[in-house]
Amino acid sequence: MQAYYYEIPAHLQHTEKEAIICDEQQVGTIQRVYSNGLKKVIDRMFDQKYFVQIDTKIEGFAPVTCKKIQRKGKIYYDAIEEGQPLYRIAYIGWKELIPDLMISNKKEQMTLEMNREDWSPFLYDEKTIARWRADYIEEKDTFRITFEMLEDSPFQNPALFLAIAQAALFIGA
Repeated sequence: MQAYYYEIPAHLQHTEKEAIICDEQQVGTIQRVYSNGLKKVIDRMFDQKYFVQIDTKIEGFAPVTCKKIQRKGKIYYDAIEEGQPLYRIAYIGWKELIPDLMISNKKEQMTLEMNREDWSPFLYDEKTIARWRADYIEEKDTFRITFEMLEDSPFQNPALFLAIAQAALFIGA
C-alpha cells in the first residue's frame, strides 16, 4: 500500500495549502478554496459548511477539485479530475446517522463507507482499494490525515481519493 499523510488545523475556515507527504517527501498539496470573497463571507453564516471546495494536487497525477453541491434539498459532491468524466458522489441511505457514499462516473463506480472513529474504506467490487482516516492531535489542535491506496487499485490518482474524502468526511471543530 502507498501511504500519504497531511496535517490540517481543526477549524473549518482554514484555507491555507497543506503539504501532502509520501515516503517522507512532500509530493503535493491540499487546500480548501473559495471561488470569491462573497462565498467566504456567506459561508461564515452557515457554519463554514455550505461552500466546500477542496483542490488537491499530487506530483505525477492530474489535479482534482471536489465541490459540495446543494440543490433542491439534496446534497452531493462533484469531483473533477482532468481528462476524466465527472465523478458524482451521492449519499447512500441518507437517513442513517453516518451514511455511505456512492462515487461514480460514466464508466465505473465505487463506495466509500464512512466511519468517524476508524478507517473509512473505499470499495470497488466489494474489495477495499484504499482507506482514509483523520486522527485528532489535541496538543496541536490539528487532524493528522492518513490515506493508504493499493497499488492495483483501478483508480490510480491519489488526489481523487483525498479530495473526495476531505470534502465529504472531514468535520473539523
